[in-house]
Amino acid sequence: MAGTKTIQEQHTAGPQAIGFDYQFYYFMLLALDLKFGQKIGFEVKDDVHIDKEDGTTVLYQAKHTIIKNSKGNPQNLTDLDTDLWKTLSNWVDFINADKSSDFLKKHTFILVTNKSENNNDFITTLNTFKADNDSDKVKLKIAELGNKTQDETLKKYFKNVSKLSKSKLELFLKNLTIETGEDGIIDKIKKRIFEKYYQENLVEPIFERLSANLNLSKYLEIKAGQRFEISGEDFGKKFGKCFKVTTDIKPLPKREFPVLLPDDLESQIFIKQLLDIGEVQTGSNDIRNYTTQMLKFLNHFTYWSEEENFILLTDIEEFKNNSILIWINEFKAKYRQIERQINNGYAIVDLEDDIKNLGVDLVEYIRRQNLSIPGYSDLGIEFSNGHYYALSDKLEIGWHFDWGNKYKKE
Repeated sequence: MAGTKTIQEQHTAGPQAIGFDYQFYYFMLLALDLKFGQKIGFEVKDDVHIDKEDGTTVLYQAKHTIIKNSKGNPQNLTDLDTDLWKTLSNWVDFINADKSSDFLKKHTFILVTNKSENNNDFITTLNTFKADNDSDKVKLKIAELGNKTQDETLKKYFKNVSKLSKSKLELFLKNLTIETGEDGIIDKIKKRIFEKYYQENLVEPIFERLSANLNLSKYLEIKAGQRFEISGEDFGKKFGKCFKVTTDIKPLPKREFPVLLPDDLESQIFIKQLLDIGEVQTGSNDIRNYTTQMLKFLNHFTYWSEEENFILLTDIEEFKNNSILIWINEFKAKYRQIERQINNGYAIVDLEDDIKNLGVDLVEYIRRQNLSIPGYSDLGIEFSNGHYYALSDKLEIGWHFDWGNKYKKE
């Protein structure tokens, strides 16, 4: 059994997942200090990068270990550390791939790790170079380290770095920083938040809201094939509400948006659903009114969530989930007896009249709901109804007992 556990542990991705989390939290730490005119990116140009106002770029590689030394601290960053030399070799590849002579002039390189330094000869040599500008000593050190290992992959990294021309190597070394012992990253983020607001009771809720919304935004943008980059201006606009931790309930702003009705109102899925249960009749003015309510809500919701970023992504998710849960609970209550009859062998076609009546009752119940978005006052009945019409138009909810089969085949 012990052997099986060891095999299982060898195939888990826990350490790798923590490494990705470390990169994200380091990104979050840097984002808190982002200035107007700057732009930060995650997994775009490197693990993290910052484009600065002067046209230069800082590339960050963030490396994490869960391995502890005998004192219980993260293991040392040794002279032959694979993460160290793989990172340097990758940056050399960036330099060689760029055909212009400006790449090194416009980029700085920072390796960040939670590993301890503990007399790393290469770091000592790098620091000496920054004082005396003698790159020959650095080349000798790289050659010396290359001769100390039998690892072919490491040898390849050493060789790649040492092949830089003298002028490029010197500029690379001048622009290179290695930051060790960068551990406790979450505590550092919370400290940074505290330093900005000096209210300890706000730190935890701000941290939770900001990390959740940054992470969700990252997921959605990368999933959509987009680059996850945030400018200083966008950071305040998209995530500023994370810092407004307050119990004040306020209304969302309303505007007059043009409502452009579709040509064929009765071809809309949500209208088909209402027609099928007999809640509305073909040609009724109610169809136009219901469509108007839905479009007014959708116009405002886009304005609140996308154009002006009044609403956080997590708030949107909570609002939608809560709305659907209200429908789920009432749907189950209304159709409990129908479900029992079907389970007892009744054909659904023989229960159609009862289903339609219950469907209308369900619609009427849902129309009485006055929904609210977290942090804001009630939407009002018109917008709440419009939201439910939109959900039914997207086939996320329905009114007929068999709505999932009845409409999703269309």
